[in-house]
Amino acid sequence: MTPLSEIDGQSLGTLVCDHLICGNCGVIDRDYGRLKKGYRCKHCQAESESGRLVFPINIHVLVDLVQQAFHSQSPAGPLNGPQGQDVGTVLFYCSLREALLNMFLINNLRARNIDEALISRMLDDNKLASQKFGGLFTSVIGVRWNEAISELSRLKEEDYASVSDLMRESAELRNEFLHEGIAWGINRDLAKRCIDSVGKLVSMFVALHNQYTQPLLYSEA
Repeated sequence: MTPLSEIDGQSLGTLVCDHLICGNCGVIDRDYGRLKKGYRCKHCQAESESGRLVFPINIHVLVDLVQQAFHSQSPAGPLNGPQGQDVGTVLFYCSLREALLNMFLINNLRARNIDEALISRMLDDNKLASQKFGGLFTSVIGVRWNEAISELSRLKEEDYASVSDLMRESAELRNEFLHEGIAWGINRDLAKRCIDSVGKLVSMFVALHNQYTQPLLYSEA
């Protein structure tokens, strides 16, 4: 498979955010048969009314911004230090992971029929990403983030743990840059690893939805 970092002539959003959701059972997949009216969901056998894309426009935009930043052309600085396109790639990547987490948490809470005002208050009380990936995630889902990712990696036979580690590494360097103006740890290698992992990052949150949110939306019993 061509690394995402080598794709410049097509929007990455169209490649990694093309998942569809069943309007009946809420399962998310890449079964493009859902685009046809009357197509039966392989999970619940309900007929499709039409294709429903999962990810809202802000997720598509963030994916494309990661790509645009990575491939941007700007004069290199006089020092052999951090470059704008690499810093921008990491910043947008971190924003993408937090937007995906917010979407997952909100959808899970809605599936639990939690009042919208309470959802807003919970997010307001946990504004920092560390709080959302930490205590808030645990209180909502019932397991810690690392435990959930380890279980998903086992069930899906995917190395989601490496994506989680990259998210953490990127966030730490992003915070140093935002709060102290230090960007020396952000380089081309990190930027490349970030953009190349975008597909698996999105896939990880799809897997989280199917594991922890979809069962709340639909039961075969």
